[in-house]
Amino acid sequence: MSSYNKQKGTKFETDVMKYIRSLGHFAERLAKAGANDEGDVVTIIAGQTYILECKNQKAMNLPQFWAEAQTEAANYAKARGLSVNPPAFVIVKRRKASIEDAWVIQNLKEWLDADTTGRNNDNGNLESTSGSTATRRPKRSGTTRGSKRRRK
Repeated sequence: MSSYNKQKGTKFETDVMKYIRSLGHFAERLAKAGANDEGDVVTIIAGQTYILECKNQKAMNLPQFWAEAQTEAANYAKARGLSVNPPAFVIVKRRKASIEDAWVIQNLKEWLDADTTGRNNDNGNLESTSGSTATRRPKRSGTTRGSKRRRK
């Protein structure tokens, strides 16, 4: 890896960390450890630890990025004696876009597993075990994406 590419990656990791902190969450860059690397950024949001693998590359290789993130989350858990790996996300820099427009990559199963840790309250909002709520989008009636209702 060239020095320039390493600088780009380091800057993106730092930008991701600073953005998460600006939202009031804990975030720290993790030290590089070669084969035992533990991810680029660790963040704790609503009591849940997440490992972030940050990528600032022209070519996207999602299977490789994903495998790296999963390995590094396992390394993080092993180094701390955790019985369960923390969820891992891949954060991909978008060309000519601000940090908040970066792409977040996660597989469907883990995303849904994280979503099911909450419960719906009486208002139709998802309520997490920490007591915070997030509004769910109401279901559309009679239409699906790409279809139009017939007028009578």
